[in-house]
Order: sequence, then C-alpha cells, then structure tokens
Amino acid sequence: MMEEPLIDEASALWNLEPFLVDNLKRDGFTKFFPIQSLVIPDVVTSERFSYTRAQDICVSAPTGSGKTLAFVLPILNVLSKRQVRRLRALVVLPSRDLGQQVYEVFQRYSRGSDIVIGLAIGNKNTQNKNKARQQQETDFLDAFQTTTTTHNNTHQTDVDVLVCTPGKLMDYLNYTPGFTLQHLRFLVVDEVDRLLSQPYQDWIGRVMDATKDDSQLIMQSRQLRKLLFSATLTKDPQKLSALRLVRPKYFDARKINKASNASKHKHSNNDNNTSFNKYSIPAQLEECTVECTAEQKPIVLLALLRERLDRSSTTRKQVVLVFTASVDATHRLARLLQLLWKSAGFGQPDAVAEFSSSLSQSERSHLMKRCESGNNSLQVIVCSDGMSRGISVDVIGTVVNYDVPNLAKTYIHRCGRTARAGKNGLAVSLLKGGQVAQFKRMRQTIADPLRVQSRGVQKKLVKSAVPVYMSCLKRLATVISAEQDGVLKPTASIPQDMFP
Repeated sequence: MMEEPLIDEASALWNLEPFLVDNLKRDGFTKFFPIQSLVIPDVVTSERFSYTRAQDICVSAPTGSGKTLAFVLPILNVLSKRQVRRLRALVVLPSRDLGQQVYEVFQRYSRGSDIVIGLAIGNKNTQNKNKARQQQETDFLDAFQTTTTTHNNTHQTDVDVLVCTPGKLMDYLNYTPGFTLQHLRFLVVDEVDRLLSQPYQDWIGRVMDATKDDSQLIMQSRQLRKLLFSATLTKDPQKLSALRLVRPKYFDARKINKASNASKHKHSNNDNNTSFNKYSIPAQLEECTVECTAEQKPIVLLALLRERLDRSSTTRKQVVLVFTASVDATHRLARLLQLLWKSAGFGQPDAVAEFSSSLSQSERSHLMKRCESGNNSLQVIVCSDGMSRGISVDVIGTVVNYDVPNLAKTYIHRCGRTARAGKNGLAVSLLKGGQVAQFKRMRQTIADPLRVQSRGVQKKLVKSAVPVYMSCLKRLATVISAEQDGVLKPTASIPQDMFP
C-alpha cells in the first residue's frame, strides 16, 4: 500500500503555501491520504510548466478517501500566486447540498489568503431560501455586473473560484452581464458520472465553448485543465468525449490500496478480487446482510437500530442512516419510526429525522447542522438516494439499506456515507427472500464480494417490538391521513394525541 506522507514533509516537497499547511494542522491532519498524494503534486508541479499543454486528470476514489481536498488544496495553492482576481476555477456539482459542502471546504482552507470563493447553487424553494447563502449568491452576481478596469484594459472580478450546480451556471451564462469563463484555468467536475448522465441544457457544451480553448496557439498565457472526480468514474470514451479531455491521466484509488486489500482479506485471491471488479469498498467498512420477510422488515429494523445505538452509546455518539427506495417510502418510514421511538420508550420522536427532496433547502441544511453538532438527540436519519452522494457527516457510523439498491453504483454511494477518512463503519442490507440472489449478483461486481457476512438480530428485541409495532402501524395511517387532509404538515412534529 502506498505510504501516507506526513504533512510537513510533503508540503515542503510540493511547495504548498504556508496558509494551507496551517489550515491542515488546525483541522488535525498529520498525513495526506493516498489519493491526495498522487493528485496534489501532479497539479501543483504541472503549473510550473503551465505554458505547455498539461494532461487532464480523472480520479476514481471511494467516498471518504479525501478526494475533495485533492482538488481544493492544489487549486488554492496555484491561485494564491495570481496578480489579478478573475474567475479562474469553476467547480461543478450535481446537487445544492454537495455544492454547499464543497463551498465550505474552499472557505475553510482559503483562510490566510486573499482568495475569494463564490457560490451559485440556486434553491428550489425561494421563499425559504437561506438568507446567508442568498447573500453569497447576490455578492457573486454583483461581482460580474460591477467590474473594474485594470492597467491592461482587462476586467477584474471579485471572485477567484465559483462553486456551482449546472442549472445555476447556465443562468449565469445566459443572463449575467460580464460573466465570462475566458480566464478559466481549472474546471472541476465532481460526481462526474451523474453529471454526464443528466445533460442540464447541454451545460458541458456551453462551458467548453465559453472557455475559448485556443489549444493551437503557441505560448497561450494559460491552459484550461479539467479535473474529474467520482467514486464510480466511467472510462467510456464516448461518455467522456463531451468534456474534450486532453491526454487524460487516470488515478484509481483501488489500485493504490490493492496490496493492502490483498493482505487484509483472505478471499482477495478469489476470481472476484479487485483486479476484475469495476468498484471497490473501503477496507475499514464492515458489510453484512439480514434476511427477513417483508412483514418483518420494520420490526427487524427497529431491533437493529436499538442494538446499534446501544453499542454506540458506550463509545462516541453515532447516527444511523437508513436508505429507502423513494421519497414517499422515506417519509412513511420516518413517520413510523418516530411513532415507534416514543411508544417503545427509546426516546423522543425527534431522535428520528427525514432527509429527502421533499424538504426545503433550509430544512435540509438545518438537519445537517443538527447532525454535525454532536450535542443533540438526533440518532436516526431516514433518507432517499439524494443523500447517497457526497454528503460528509463524520458521526454516521452505520448505513442501513432498508430497500436494497439494484445497482452497484448506488450501493457504493450509499455505503460511502460511513467509514470515511479511515474510520470504521458498518453497512447492513435487509434482504427479503427473493432478493438474496439478486444482491449477491450485484455485490459480485464490487471488489471482495466474499467479505459480506450474513447475520441476525436478537430475537428478544424483535419479539418485544411486535405489540408496539402493530399499534404504531395503525396510528401511522392516522398521521398520513392528517397530512393528506392538510391538518398536519409533513415536516411538523407528530401531535401528542396521535401516539398510541
């Protein structure tokens, strides 16, 4: 396995700016992760020869492997040396939540420099838009509408880096006077596989045209470099062709960790080892399955949650993430667990929360802050696959696939919410009888399929939950009916008189 270099030694070798080193140490980092050790020096070193055509970079790395800092740090390092402030780095992400998170990482690591970060991620619910973020977007818009002229008759903006979603980017390209990508030096596309499958008004073609890539010119002042990242990165030339990559260089975290995986997992010599699989799972993630009937699933889930939370209460606070197949299923299960939580004596119903696209952006942001604070009663988040990509919350110790995904890519992104940054984590999949063979086939496409263990839950926990479950199931119908009639808001707390 590639050795993780120490912060001080590597920073000196790579010529990282002091403010970046200080910020890393402030956050408690002592070493760089393997994928960072490959990408950061490559980007930084190539900038010394930026008048030649640098290779674009494609990175396939599991979530939690440090890929965000792998592009944040070198971009900030390069831009700290710029003389005139212009938009030089564009970071495109598929969701508002992920955009907000990456923006905050840029903000955090740009401390000690004069680099300015812009945010343009829009909001589906403008009436409930977070005021602070609204001001960030207004400031960014003003930066292009009120430009100043420099000594060489070019325009200087007030933004160096823009973090955005494709839809908002298209708005700026279409309707913002002065908005230009002609000075762009870095285009970062995170979760590129998802963005390539969703064209968003041909945003890729528009960006490629707007960058005015004059690669035929000798000694052009700067060349645009594209950095692509995903846990499930495609190598399909047809899919990547829209990005007009220049001699792309691939970094694969699976190959970095191949030697380590071979020594840690006895079954890695099997025909299904990493060399023959498209995706991989972090070595520190424990995987298991629990077989049950459709009728037993809610009760088994409740018993499993109680078991996991009892165990975490003796160590550090952890949150369990429960994935369902749809927004509607997410809401119904969250409501059922809220009823069960109080009725079974586990605690207050607000220990269970829902995260889905039915929530406004401000509600989702508030939930993330609750989760990150570490000093609240939140114990379980029921969510749809909107949370399966990119959202980083350190306190998630367990992921439960209540509804098992059909695609390996979805499974990878769900499991990636835990076992991040070298920490241990657990992924549990609840399987109905007919799903066992299907799950095994799906898991065969991911490295080390034999590491998945079958397990059960304590019978006494399941048996004791049956009576309260039956009474709560009846009350769930009352709650859903009240929501449909407009008596109860779907995001409101369940009234006391609706509990058993």
